[in-house]
Amino acid sequence: MEQQPTDENRAQLLSIALAARAAADAGFAAALETWHRQARQVVPATATGSTSTHISGGHQGNVVTTRDVFGGMNFGQPASPPVQPGQPNS
Repeated sequence: MEQQPTDENRAQLLSIALAARAAADAGFAAALETWHRQARQVVPATATGSTSTHISGGHQGNVVTTRDVFGGMNFGQPASPPVQPGQPNS
């Protein structure tokens, strides 16, 4: 999963393997349940929850409010405008 974290097939296979191991090993099942409970506190389920932003006072500068992001986000210099045909590259 570390190599391909968005691969749903790998995630499903991992889920099946963990469930099988937990069914065969009570100690592993208890440790897995503890890990799962702790993980839910750190990373809430994406199907629930919301975001809320309250900004007050003077100039705040750039502000981004988001909940689930799938893919990259870039907060850098804006891209240069495309070079029009017949214009020299600068």
